[in-house]
Amino acid sequence: MTQTPPPIGIDLGTSNSVIATATNGNFEILENKRGDRKTPSVVSYDWESNQVFVGKQAANRAVSNPEDTIQSIKRHMGDDETFPLGNETHRPEGISALILKKLVQDAEAQLDRPIENAVITVPAYFSEKQRKATKKAGEIAGITVDRIIPEPTAACLAYGLQASSEKSVFVYDLGGGTFDCSVVNISDGLVEVEGVDGNADLGGDDYDGLIVSWLIDQIEQSHGSKPDVSDTTVESRLFEAAKKAKHELTSLTSTSFSLPYVELEDGSTANFEKTLTRDTFKQITAGPTQETLDITKEFLKGAGITPTDIDDVILVGGATRMPAVQNAVERLFSQEPKVGINPDTIVALGATAQACISQEIPVPSSESANITPKTDSPSNEAVLGSDSQPVLLDVLPQTIGVKMAHFETKETYFQPLIMKDESIPAETEISTTPLEDYQTHTTFEIYQGEAGTIEGNELVDEFTLGPYPPKERDEASHRMSIQIDADGIIHVEAVDEQHNTREGIQINAEFELSENDMQSVQSDLPALHD
Repeated sequence: MTQTPPPIGIDLGTSNSVIATATNGNFEILENKRGDRKTPSVVSYDWESNQVFVGKQAANRAVSNPEDTIQSIKRHMGDDETFPLGNETHRPEGISALILKKLVQDAEAQLDRPIENAVITVPAYFSEKQRKATKKAGEIAGITVDRIIPEPTAACLAYGLQASSEKSVFVYDLGGGTFDCSVVNISDGLVEVEGVDGNADLGGDDYDGLIVSWLIDQIEQSHGSKPDVSDTTVESRLFEAAKKAKHELTSLTSTSFSLPYVELEDGSTANFEKTLTRDTFKQITAGPTQETLDITKEFLKGAGITPTDIDDVILVGGATRMPAVQNAVERLFSQEPKVGINPDTIVALGATAQACISQEIPVPSSESANITPKTDSPSNEAVLGSDSQPVLLDVLPQTIGVKMAHFETKETYFQPLIMKDESIPAETEISTTPLEDYQTHTTFEIYQGEAGTIEGNELVDEFTLGPYPPKERDEASHRMSIQIDADGIIHVEAVDEQHNTREGIQINAEFELSENDMQSVQSDLPALHD
């Protein structure tokens, strides 16, 4: 008898990744082979075995083998940059695929069942290209990605399992490399995203960098020369010490650095010892914390929401464990963020809930995941896990538009078509004319972003309509329609109305590979070290 594939949710994080499932009416975080619930999103190449370490073993090699170790690859998703692993170079999707393969292999060993499908989360403010790259990483890893959903939405989906009354929830999501903020309404099994904002290049890594800058200054003051950070081993040692200090200061009021034999720029070495207090840490890292608050305030203002309109505040992401961050969020909203919710695992649990929905199987209640929010009323009943399934309504994270030209001046400009924070699915259409007389083809360029200019936005894709009979501009008429489905996949079509010539694209197809190409990409990846 064929077993039904288990519902799988994956939080593919910048610093750490988590995989979860739902079995026998319960949520479960799947441990890796080391027995850890989190797997560091780190990949390190081992020349001796011609294999790669993924996870804690790779993170441990970051100091001794920095040139063969890749960290924070999530910040490069959607980029064209390549990264060396051994004698080969690989795109970010390939590196992320190795992390996903490790998660899946360890989970399969624990479940004693194959994993074929998964829901993977991404930052809410990820662009279309970054989302597509994430989906491609899943496919390279050998799994079918049923859906890509935003991390704050997943957190609210998990949190909303127990909400029987209507709530307006603010999600403050500060991970290793990204920051998102979202407002989500939860009511009777309906999880409806009202709006999102964020910065895909702001996170806990930036706090590490500021600690390293402080260390460099302190070493120079003590020894008259800066550490030689052109040496990757020296730089890695400083970053490793910075991360350790950041983690220790979540529970301690001070921590000590002990760095023997630090190579300096003047060729000498130094033994460096220094204490960093939580107050000093707060001062030197005030910049990124304030930036998250500025984004939050601007987002709320634009949405016409005040902090007092928010019923609950949820913290997501490991960087929210920092007391300075927690205190800043508490001051802004004049309420303590919800406690008892693990910021490291709630996203994976929400992704698993969506996986249950995708596979049309019952979603466990939040009680099974130990994420039941504290309420004043003991009579609240779990919405999920009952006869009804939850419904997730998402929004468009960034405006989608097309490159247009003024009829008289022919000056090009960005024409928004579906606006940021509009509920999806969504669709619209627009009438256009060719740029020149007697054209037989017209190219349509689709952009994403909030800038008023073409140059300020990101080209998502383009396609060409034609050939069609040549006419003068004012006699020709084209109609372009754009649709965005519930999964955020964009479909665009253009029609020459006089002659019914039409052409279109499904924009998520940019990263699609043939079966032969996919096999080639997969075979080029180095094997995982057991």
